[in-house]
Amino acid sequence: MPRILATPRACGPVPPPPPRPHRPHGPHRYELAPDDRTPGRVRGWITGLLDDWRLPHLADDLALIATELTTNALRHGGTAALATLSLSAPDRGPRTVRLEVRDSGPGFDPRECIPATDASCTAERCGGRGLLLVAALSSRWGALDTGAGQLVWAELAVD
Repeated sequence: MPRILATPRACGPVPPPPPRPHRPHGPHRYELAPDDRTPGRVRGWITGLLDDWRLPHLADDLALIATELTTNALRHGGTAALATLSLSAPDRGPRTVRLEVRDSGPGFDPRECIPATDASCTAERCGGRGLLLVAALSSRWGALDTGAGQLVWAELAVD
């Protein structure tokens, strides 16, 4: 029979759990599997990092941006993609959170992201509105040709 060495009262108050380990500002990378659950997983990954960085106020906007960029990368690239999240912490100037999504898709010109507005355009036939959301929610965004695909990025100002 086990011996009881002390009662909980005799041990004093229970200490708080240790703090979560602080994850540095990045870059942090997430492999984007080509399946329908990936955008939701990316949202959770981003929310966790923003919580660690004590920036939960950016989570809703960045999660929406990430959903759009992830969905586009998987839809147009057709293969796995890579998301990168980092927090810039310069000595001077504004801090920013930057999300990059790299894929093997054909690329596009961000200046041409204007959705069709004619009556024949339905949600099933026309796209392009998601990048308008990215433009509206981010401080800056753009796309770069990587030679093997493209990298689409968006930044949000922290301060």
